[in-house]
Amino acid sequence: MAKAKKEKIDTLAEYNKIISLLRSKQYSSIYLLEGEEAYYIDKILDVFNEEILSADEKDFNLITLYGKETNWSDVINSCNQFPMYGDHIIVILREAVQLNKIEELIPYFKKPSASTIFVIDYRGKETNSKDKWVKPLKENGGVIFKSQSLDEMEIPSWIQQYGANRNIKIDFPIAETLASYLGNDLMRITNEIQKVLINEPDLKDLSADLIEKYIGISRDYNYLDLPRVIFQNDTKKLSRMLNYFIANPKSIPLPPLVATLYTFADRIYRCYSVPNDFNNPESRSLYYYREYAAKYNIHTIHQFIAILNDFALKAVGIGTIPKSNGELVKELAAQLNRILYPQEV
Repeated sequence: MAKAKKEKIDTLAEYNKIISLLRSKQYSSIYLLEGEEAYYIDKILDVFNEEILSADEKDFNLITLYGKETNWSDVINSCNQFPMYGDHIIVILREAVQLNKIEELIPYFKKPSASTIFVIDYRGKETNSKDKWVKPLKENGGVIFKSQSLDEMEIPSWIQQYGANRNIKIDFPIAETLASYLGNDLMRITNEIQKVLINEPDLKDLSADLIEKYIGISRDYNYLDLPRVIFQNDTKKLSRMLNYFIANPKSIPLPPLVATLYTFADRIYRCYSVPNDFNNPESRSLYYYREYAAKYNIHTIHQFIAILNDFALKAVGIGTIPKSNGELVKELAAQLNRILYPQEV
């Protein structure tokens, strides 16, 4: 039986909604924070840890438990305590996925304490219909926040939005380079951008020079930029890059290069089937690839991908005489150029 497709959730919108309610002092009795993306869960926990209770209240009214080190009865006892010198007690259960017999909390979920804010950090997993304890939690006013990981294609736009929220302009090529280099770990991405901000507190525009200086992504000899250089037919820059890669073969890891080129080609390929509708998130993520889709036909992209498949084998020594990484990349670039620009050969 085919696996059901996971419902896509606007995690950022749900996060903003929860933060807005918390900061306006509209609290629920129970919060279940679940999902694979730790970034938003950590940000919500920061609010519970730092913004709801005063410094004096925290000493008495903030309790942090760990699922691996505690049991369900200790959790219930903590939640049933009364606050001292304040209106609320906050109980945070971290590593909740490791709590033994979590279903024993159902009686508390059915009748939670009015003065307790119980926060369940269930990161790393998403609950489902088999988790019988979730239904009574939800039915009695509990808030469920699902922190889904972003798709690879969504990361550059997320980086741009993150910058915009801090009045920093991040052009799409820069955002895409960061995404390719740092992956989809939002905490890592924000930490690296923060590294730039610490050194450039008045930053308004995140440039290639700055990410090279503070993050270490080379502007001129970064293999992540190779797909754009090839598709834009920037022969001068391509020649400089290839010469550098030949002289420094360790700077061009082949498997990540193949993945980067394939991802770029795949996004162009999607442009042929996804209507150009800016209200559609998938279409929005393809905006910067449509110029290439308009320039090259689908048959050309098919040929491009076929060459990448062949090169993936050569990269591990199948079907070719052993060569250095730089020489293989030079050969690959020549083949790709013959496909994209046959009139120039």
